[in-house]
Amino acid sequence: MKLRAFAFAAATVSACACGSAVQAAAWTAVPGAPDVAIDLESLHFDRMLATVWVRWPGRPAIAPELAAEGMRKVRVNRSALRTQFDCGRRTMRTLAVHAYDGAGSPVFMSSIPGAVRPVGGGELGWTYDAVCEAARTGGRF
Repeated sequence: MKLRAFAFAAATVSACACGSAVQAAAWTAVPGAPDVAIDLESLHFDRMLATVWVRWPGRPAIAPELAAEGMRKVRVNRSALRTQFDCGRRTMRTLAVHAYDGAGSPVFMSSIPGAVRPVGGGELGWTYDAVCEAARTGGRF
């Protein structure tokens, strides 16, 4: 019985630590898109797939779950997305989404992966280029 209680406590602490890890990230502004930042320490590169935490102001268009009916009523100040970029195909998908209000309190979290979609221009294009360059050069761009 005590082992179950310990396992539950450990799982709870682990879940809390994952949420605070996004808060404590060392964010680096994306060249060409200064409102967008990436956590280079979270960058993981496997073959052509680069996975990284990306911070966006407000509700980014690449996170359609933040446009859902119930979420429109909540003011989202910034979002952090665990995003996977395919550096060979110029596509991306979100793996997790965290949204925060103006006080920094979480208002939405999801770990349901999104659909794979092509990377266009603008801030997303600059972010894709920065992440793939950092993946190729060992965390620098």
